[in-house]
Amino acid sequence: MELYIMRHGQTADNKKHLLQGRKNIPLSDEGIEQALKAKAELDAEGIRFDRVCASPLKRAMQTASLITGVPEEDIETVEEIIEYDFGPLEGKRVEDLGPNMRAFFMDPEAYIAPEGAETYEEMYERVEAYLRRMEAEDPDEKILVVAHGGTLHAMYQLLNGDPMKDMWKQTIGNCGYFIASVVDGKLAVVARRFKEENKTLPLDSFLKK
Repeated sequence: MELYIMRHGQTADNKKHLLQGRKNIPLSDEGIEQALKAKAELDAEGIRFDRVCASPLKRAMQTASLITGVPEEDIETVEEIIEYDFGPLEGKRVEDLGPNMRAFFMDPEAYIAPEGAETYEEMYERVEAYLRRMEAEDPDEKILVVAHGGTLHAMYQLLNGDPMKDMWKQTIGNCGYFIASVVDGKLAVVARRFKEENKTLPLDSFLKK
């Protein structure tokens, strides 16, 4: 089995540095172009998918459909990989949220989720449940899985056995992806193409405040 685990294309909220979370918004024009470019790259490599899966949010479903040509209504939805639930913080500009949001990116173990939001531990638990389920299936299939920045980073960390504190050390741009396959009975990352050129959240100056 090969899982191509990909981040969705850019949205207007990405561009504005807004926390999207569970907001159900579509791709921007640039996000559509990113997905079509990713499709062209995969097609040029002769990559065809046996299954197409995505978070139920519009931006993930739309990306998966643009890349594969599979209508959105025929895509397999995966609730466990829906984006992190920011609760009352959703729709707010990242740079305006102060020290606790800096902890979200710089020191996840110290981040305190506000009432009504998901904790890191809750997000990790559901994402890991999905990975273990796929690991147990181990079919002879090539599967596209389209998710979000938060859940994608968590899957990458879990598959590599890396600590939560390092979750944001790497940059995964829009339509960036990594490939996971079963190695010695366990899912592991075997290749990656993170597309840093599609990075939409330049947090460096914000995180140093």
